Amino acid sequence: MTVDANASNAWIASFIRSSAFAATMPIAGSGAVPRVVRGALALALTPAVHARFQASKTSPHWPEELFTGIIFGITASIIAAAASAAGSLIDTSMAMRPFGRESVFGGPQGPLGRIYSLAFAVLFCASGAMTHLCLRFVEASSGTRLMSAHSVVALVRSSFENSLDLAAPSIAAQLIATIASAIAARAAPRINGLMLASPASTIAVLLAVLAGIAPAFHALLALAMRSASGSPS
Repeated sequence: MTVDANASNAWIASFIRSSAFAATMPIAGSGAVPRVVRGALALALTPAVHARFQASKTSPHWPEELFTGIIFGITASIIAAAASAAGSLIDTSMAMRPFGRESVFGGPQGPLGRIYSLAFAVLFCASGAMTHLCLRFVEASSGTRLMSAHSVVALVRSSFENSLDLAAPSIAAQLIATIASAIAARAAPRINGLMLASPASTIAVLLAVLAGIAPAFHALLALAMRSASGSPS
């Protein structure tokens, strides 16, 4: 009876850990993903986690496993959120307001924000980053340590820096267009150069986005791999 109880507890702890991970990991943890899909992912990971517990001969406790799953999912999601943030920055530089919720991270986004989020989702799944993240999650030891304030700050800083790297060309293009419009308004006062600032910025940002498609692709791919490798071990 004791063996059966231990096996049952290990299976329950494995399912709780996998469910917490599936509910918070990038893409799958989004509210736009149906619950049945997240449930299927949790059920698919549970046997692997349970086998890991049996191989290591550990006695898992569900509160610790719940925390482990949440930490793995949230840390990866914080880094992955840089793609959505970069798209929002580009939309803002084009004076475009969000007009709906995008289907990857579930937040309000403009057109380029949606494109960047979808591109990240494709690369995250096609590059094997999602598989690598699930593998690291399964192989992690039970009872991940509590994240320190320094670790949280480092995660947020990494996401912020990655979003700025992705959006930097567009921000620079907006700045140049604004300066050029201000110079034109100063040189020809009769011509309201400030009225040209918005369309000039939009054109400049679009040209910067088109010119930087290849670098943005590689940056999104690196972000996908970073989000899969940046979780706690």
